[in-house]
Amino acid sequence: MIKSILSFFSKKNEPQPVELSPLKELTTEEFEKSKFKARIAFIDDEEISHIKRLQSDGYNITQFTDIDNIDDFIRKKYHVVVLDIQGIGQNIAPKTEGWGILKYLKSTCPNTVVIMYTGAEWSITKYKAEADEADDFIGKDLEFLDFKAKLDDGIKKAFSPNYHFEIEKKLIAKEIVNANTLDEIKLIIDNYGGNKKVAMSKVKELSSNSTVLERIDNLLSITDSITNLL
Repeated sequence: MIKSILSFFSKKNEPQPVELSPLKELTTEEFEKSKFKARIAFIDDEEISHIKRLQSDGYNITQFTDIDNIDDFIRKKYHVVVLDIQGIGQNIAPKTEGWGILKYLKSTCPNTVVIMYTGAEWSITKYKAEADEADDFIGKDLEFLDFKAKLDDGIKKAFSPNYHFEIEKKLIAKEIVNANTLDEIKLIIDNYGGNKKVAMSKVKELSSNSTVLERIDNLLSITDSITNLL
């Protein structure tokens, strides 16, 4: 009897296994339901013919003819930014125009998906280093359905845990001595990323580096916000 009681309390005090809370990519159905909740900004000094039709289809689009206060723009936390190359940034990047804005956005908020909107191939060649930072390009002569497909691809990136992990991975790689630690962090994110508190607790068991913890916290905040859109 006493043995049974002791055994009961012993099992009761044993640490309970943490329930898995996997972080997954959106299914096609989930994406189709949530894509109209993506916050999209178009920045072009000229009228974009497809915008009204996209808005009537349900896309959440805000159009700007230019940006004067880029920090205020960043605070609005757009998921996708479609950015013209020429004729914008007159007050903040008059020489580099759209390329200068792209560079600033990707250095300040790298998780924002930025699609360059252009018909000037020579500009892409001239600013190749900046162009490499863009997530995609949309030609100004694209028909509506091709334009829409490109935009959907950008939203899929913005809603993809793997896309955001790869960004954070680049930012924390130099902070981690053991390359296997990155794989272990990815495994934690995959298995427990749906529960930020548990995932962060497990990551802290692997690393105490403040930059690593800050970036993983940022990643999980982004994925939480995506989940909340569903």
